[in-house]
Amino acid sequence: MTGSSLAASNQFCGGPVLQTGDPSDLAHVVGDQTLEALAEQPASMMVCSKGYLFEKCGDHETALRIFDRCIAAGYVGAMIWKALMLQDGAGTPRDLQAAAELMRRAAQAGDSPYATLGKLHYASALHEGKGVERNEAEARKWFEAAAAEGNPDALEFLATGYHVGDRDGQARGVGVAPPQAQTQVKTGLGPEAGVPLPLPAELREAGPVLARTLSQAPVPAQMQRAEALAPPPSAALGQASGVSPAPVGPHLQAVTTPAQPADDGRAEVVAGLLLLLMGLGSWQQAATGRPGGGRVVAGGAAHV
Repeated sequence: MTGSSLAASNQFCGGPVLQTGDPSDLAHVVGDQTLEALAEQPASMMVCSKGYLFEKCGDHETALRIFDRCIAAGYVGAMIWKALMLQDGAGTPRDLQAAAELMRRAAQAGDSPYATLGKLHYASALHEGKGVERNEAEARKWFEAAAAEGNPDALEFLATGYHVGDRDGQARGVGVAPPQAQTQVKTGLGPEAGVPLPLPAELREAGPVLARTLSQAPVPAQMQRAEALAPPPSAALGQASGVSPAPVGPHLQAVTTPAQPADDGRAEVVAGLLLLLMGLGSWQQAATGRPGGGRVVAGGAAHV
């Protein structure tokens, strides 16, 4: 592969490092922290999880190489990831039988969280006859096993006969979709598209009934007392009208307060006179040099 084709490829999620052959050219050396170097490492939880990253960024070839290495080492998640690639034909020929076999191995892998997911997918393959002979009774056993381990899609299938934890290329789930789910798949309408589906008739009827029930329900005594003690909204108008609204209760009436007399300025005049008298007393005390006052006579002698 030439340099230009390497740069244009999505291998290693962005293209491989363009090496120049010069060891000192650190900008063109495959470092041990790069995805390109990680893809060649032995199977581990980190390496196997990066296989999922390679698949999502479109490097199917590297993803399959990592998954094969991890499956050989017994990593259950890699079994499911490769099975989904085989179902979709992503980077490899479509092989439903091989996919169902990998799902069966994952379902029987013990207490791994991925084993629960394997039970769901293997049950779905049995129910649909996808890569394995159709057997709804056997499928139900695996759905029940996944549900017992808390898988929400298995619980949904047992309750409604339909789940979307495993979709085909046309976004159809497993089982017979309820009418609402069929409408959403055909039209694209629904909460995910931002267009809510109409409520069922029983829910539309429940709204008015609930409203009537709430309006007719008795009010608790504590709330009645709080409502009785709360001031009316017109309390702010009391100052303008000269009336102080009292709390509205069973036997309380509005209480009027007498209007305050207008201030005619006499208080300011009295205060001014008091300040003047105090000032005169201070001046007289300073002139005599003695507290309490006195008179000054010729010769500078002071007599009381």
